[in-house]
Amino acid sequence: YGRRKIGRSYIHMRYFVLEPRLLAYYKKKPQDNQLPIKTMVIDGTCRVEDRGLKTHHGH
Repeated sequence: YGRRKIGRSYIHMRYFVLEPRLLAYYKKKPQDNQLPIKTMVIDGTCRVEDRGLKTHHGH
């Protein structure tokens, strides 16, 4: 979520994939052999929480 100069807000949708010990996220829905933007190892200091979808100007 962010704001442009003229006051219009925008959202960058991301796709998160949760695997057993790994969290990866993508800009688009993951296709075959697509590399994620970032991957994180889930350990004792990492917490993943599902907050659901947020409505933004009817989208």
